[in-house]
Amino acid sequence: MSSIKFSIVAILVFLNISSLYPENGSWFKIKKLKGRVEVRHGVKEVWENLTQSDTLRPEDTILMNKDSYIEIEGNGIFFKAIGDLILNISDLRRLSKDELLLQIAFEEMRALPGVKDEKRNSSSTGLYGADVSKEETKLKTMQSLAYLWVKGVRALFENGFYETASIRAKNLMSRYDELKESYELKLIVANSFEKLGLYGEAISEYNKIIASSRDENLKVKLTQKVKELKLKLTSAPQQEK
Repeated sequence: MSSIKFSIVAILVFLNISSLYPENGSWFKIKKLKGRVEVRHGVKEVWENLTQSDTLRPEDTILMNKDSYIEIEGNGIFFKAIGDLILNISDLRRLSKDELLLQIAFEEMRALPGVKDEKRNSSSTGLYGADVSKEETKLKTMQSLAYLWVKGVRALFENGFYETASIRAKNLMSRYDELKESYELKLIVANSFEKLGLYGEAISEYNKIIASSRDENLKVKLTQKVKELKLKLTSAPQQEK
């Protein structure tokens, strides 16, 4: 049953993502570029040096080396980041709350034991970009690769892409064993929901962290946060009148 539900949600997510980008459009331009940044176009296994005259498409992935800097703009979107990260250009997008919750549900279903086989075959370049291997990036360990993805999520959050930051964080926690219990990623998910006004979802994520964390200071801080969000949640209908 979980596999059927997963397949249905996967189709809905794919159709949703496909509608975000027209077949022919003005994609993303490089406004500023310093240091070495590499790009992989679509599913190609070749990484090329990115230049300021290049145009980026949603299916592209960039790998920023140490001390590099980039500014990207297009489609009413602006993004900047400092080096040591991997980013799928498809993550530079805005979503409605309904679209976000649909994709979060998709990620949570992907993490279920009953859909492990589907996880391997469900990714599309439109949603995730093609997989990146440590051999392609010439990294010494898979841990380094996971770290670069986390830095990419952090950059998304810092640039206000709360929707895709939370989706990518959930995705990484299901893909990498070493990130499964990453409190940085869990906090990014919870903080993103809070920033978007999804207080109920934020409370749920904060409570999960409180239940599993051994950091007493963090638990006290988040317990207070939950109390504050519950007040906002109960007062929200009154504010709309």
